[in-house]
Amino acid sequence: MQIIDSNPTTLSADVQTHLKTGDVFFDIETTGLSWRTSHLYLIGALFYDSVSDTVTLRQWFLDRPAEEKEMLVSFLSFLSGVKRLIHFNGTTFDLPYLAHKALFYQMEDPFSSIESLDLYQLLRPFQPLFRLSSMKQKSVEQYLSFPRKDQLDGKQLISVYHDYLQTLDKKKQELLFLHNYEDVLGMSFILELLAFPALFHGDFSVKSCCFTGQTLEISLQPDRKFPVSLSCTCPDGSLTLSDSLASLSLQARTAELKYFFPDYKNYYYLPLEDQAIHKSVGAFVDLEHRQKAKAVNCYQRRYGTFLPQQKEFFKPAFREDFKSRPYYFAWSDAFLLQEDLLKEYISSELQLFFKK
Repeated sequence: MQIIDSNPTTLSADVQTHLKTGDVFFDIETTGLSWRTSHLYLIGALFYDSVSDTVTLRQWFLDRPAEEKEMLVSFLSFLSGVKRLIHFNGTTFDLPYLAHKALFYQMEDPFSSIESLDLYQLLRPFQPLFRLSSMKQKSVEQYLSFPRKDQLDGKQLISVYHDYLQTLDKKKQELLFLHNYEDVLGMSFILELLAFPALFHGDFSVKSCCFTGQTLEISLQPDRKFPVSLSCTCPDGSLTLSDSLASLSLQARTAELKYFFPDYKNYYYLPLEDQAIHKSVGAFVDLEHRQKAKAVNCYQRRYGTFLPQQKEFFKPAFREDFKSRPYYFAWSDAFLLQEDLLKEYISSELQLFFKK
């Protein structure tokens, strides 16, 4: 077994912050998909070494397959001080593979007390937003212009590793190390993409919000910078994301909409006026001109300019008909004073672009 340390120098401040709080990026290479019929031969981990005050990328390499247990013991010993593991689809492969191997060698579950952050699982729902045909790690890296030199995939590396064991060819070993090294380092670039799910989950502050003409213009300050710029549209508006700014435009509509009273049993419906009135007033209307209101006709109509909302954040909430969505509301600058509710509303509208 060999253990090789190197010190990457192209890491962002955000990644270094993660590393200094105890996060570790890691990736494994194996001779197959089944832990029963294959073995580990390479593990890479990017971490912050507090002793030397440096960021280190450590690789465990199995040059003698019989020493798989020793390599696993060394790596699991390293994990004893790790708070969280960051990986790319490790939930599906890397973590179960190592857990099964540990059980096979009669070791305790190495991940029972370690948190996990799967970049693939978090970013996969955003594939349409990124307009990527594939969410494979190399595809995401290419999207971010990660300068990758390795051109091999994991399946091709298996034969390279077997050739190395037969020949001890240093060039083949370098290919193995390079692939794993760039897999781990590439994750540190991909981490930057988490700025997008963070925004859609509400990690932003509202810089400005004003209604001009038929459009609500909203400027947001995201908590994290965007590594790439994006622009997208939906039927209700447009969204532009760039660096440290998010601009959201929501289109209003001018129409006649209905407000439905929730307690319809206390109302009469007036067919001639096509509206509902409270029974305390409706009692003075002739019997032939009134009827007990139902949920579907217990409304009053209003003509005006309205903005869409996916839930009844701002009230009164209007609709086209009883079961139709979205809801609408008539904008007022008074809504700017309801900061928490305004943020909830914006987060909800952002989901329209996320679901595209």
